[in-house]
Amino acid sequence: MALIEHDEHLEGVENYESEEDSYIEEEELAGDEELLDAAGDQEVYTDDDGEEIEGEEADDEEDQPGGGGAAGGDGPGGQGQMLYIPGLGYIPLANFPGLGGAGGARGPAPPQQQPEGEREWSTLQDMPAATQDGLLNALNALRDDGRTELTLLVLGKGGVGKSSTINSLLNERVAPVTAFQQDTAKATVYSRSAGGFTLHCIDTPSLLDQDNVSDAKLEGIGKAVKGRSVDAVLFLDRLDSYKVDTMDRKVIEGISRVLGPRVWDNVLLGFTRASESSAPAGVSFQQHVEQRANAVRGAIRKAGGAADAELAVVLMENSSRCPTNEDGEKVVPGEVPWIVDLVDKVAEVALNVPPFEYDPSVAAKASNPNRRRKWLIPVVLAAQIALKLLLDRVMDEDGCRGDSNGPFDEQTVKERRSELKRDKEERKRRAERKKSRTSASTSSYYPPAETESEEDEDDF
Repeated sequence: MALIEHDEHLEGVENYESEEDSYIEEEELAGDEELLDAAGDQEVYTDDDGEEIEGEEADDEEDQPGGGGAAGGDGPGGQGQMLYIPGLGYIPLANFPGLGGAGGARGPAPPQQQPEGEREWSTLQDMPAATQDGLLNALNALRDDGRTELTLLVLGKGGVGKSSTINSLLNERVAPVTAFQQDTAKATVYSRSAGGFTLHCIDTPSLLDQDNVSDAKLEGIGKAVKGRSVDAVLFLDRLDSYKVDTMDRKVIEGISRVLGPRVWDNVLLGFTRASESSAPAGVSFQQHVEQRANAVRGAIRKAGGAADAELAVVLMENSSRCPTNEDGEKVVPGEVPWIVDLVDKVAEVALNVPPFEYDPSVAAKASNPNRRRKWLIPVVLAAQIALKLLLDRVMDEDGCRGDSNGPFDEQTVKERRSELKRDKEERKRRAERKKSRTSASTSSYYPPAETESEEDEDDF
């Protein structure tokens, strides 16, 4: 393609315009071939008076706010440049805004406000009215309890929908979610305020590093929540997965090991991709949900967490294909508005369970199996010794009273007891002599000198 200047050099060139585009007939430019060849080899910059700018002056002009740049031309819209397309001819560059046409004037992009941090929850009013009412009712219940903020921590493997769930909940694209994009790099807090109440959502990276659980990422999450009271934890997985595999168990064990088993007391089980098609053939949707939830609950309890907690379940569908009810709310099977259901259950956990507070020392102590119930060690040892002494006495008494041929008479029993007593005394004397010899040999480097009686015994 060739870019040319639409200025006084092109006088006599005939313009043709239509509803869709305008162009200059290529045949009309045959008389000015040298100018076309030059324009095809380089870009020409002009100033406001139509004079060419070359060298460093052109670069300086391009860097100015509103400067035309490579596709600039006369004015901010690039009206003075043409674009040659084979088969179509020359088309004004103004018809291509992306190449510097109308609205394509080059200038500093307006600064974008970062989504993380605390902001006004302005997108709340864009939700359906029923969703707004449901969210505000749940937050008002917390406000009536004396709370002014709520913190939700979202955990799970990569690709289960952590960032998408936060985007749906806040009705704002705060967390980047695109295909072929790297997972969230670190834990990020998104805070939104409405009506004097603040909702904190903590998005986290995948807990896996290839095929292993990343303790470094878990420790990073711990640092992000350190000093912060976490009211509820949303542990996410996909409903279209049919079992808890080895990697799932490793993730759950890693959470217990680094954050501590206490974190599971505040957990809600969230399942994304909650649609009727998620259930396998021959299994109803409700049965599939119960089986998946029970499998995850079992893995969590096996890892030492939530022994008594019920661990409520929340179903979610972040896809744009999620059905809606007559009020415009996104619903999951059973006509449940899942965003309101999620916030209701988060508020219920916050009102009934003490918040989770991460303490590295407490978490390490609680998750280390070598430190659990250490007070039982001396008790077990004492019980073992007492049991052994009791069994020895029972066995000795049984040996005195009879054998495989039957019980002994009274006189034999007395004789056996006396013999057993002498044997015990003899074993005791031998043990004392052995102990005395050992202590004597270790008290001096040189062996004790032989006595005359011992020398005489050696002569014999």
